[in-house]
Amino acid sequence: MFIAFSGVSSSGKNTIMNELIGRREDVKILEKSSATTRPPRESDFKYNTYIYLNDEEFKKGIEEGRFFEYEDVHGHYYGTILSELEKAKADDDIFYVRDIDVKGVVNLKKFFNDKMISIFLDAPDDVLRERLKNRGDDEKDIEKRLARGELERSYKGNYDLVIENLEIDKTIKTINEYLDNYRKNS
Repeated sequence: MFIAFSGVSSSGKNTIMNELIGRREDVKILEKSSATTRPPRESDFKYNTYIYLNDEEFKKGIEEGRFFEYEDVHGHYYGTILSELEKAKADDDIFYVRDIDVKGVVNLKKFFNDKMISIFLDAPDDVLRERLKNRGDDEKDIEKRLARGELERSYKGNYDLVIENLEIDKTIKTINEYLDNYRKNS
């Protein structure tokens, strides 16, 4: 089972995934499921999800067919590792979670069929701007990320659940209710 989290930059994808993992025994991070060429962030190390590659290594992975999908986002490559997705598809007892770019979710739905839930997180631009500042992003990077928000929001209609993430506990409650209903009806 797979839960794909997407949303605009700084909408809280990693925070919400970490909270779910901490509160539910049936939710786990899909470890080593993504590769990126961006530098590591301190928050990346709570759960070991990324493999850090240089551009040459990433391009070699593309040539070898290691990625289910990949994209250049904010000047860095991000890719989802196919073998890890196959692992999640085979396990019905655990909800494996990952943050996935909005364009990747469309293809993932085809790959997982009925074994995937997609969740889009959003927040108003003024809230996002403040979160990005608090994270330490510079003004140029903030503007680039906020500008991409329009594109990301245009994909909301492809998601099973869309949440404005302003309060962590309220967002977690909504997701928990959705997951519990999903389990009851499957």
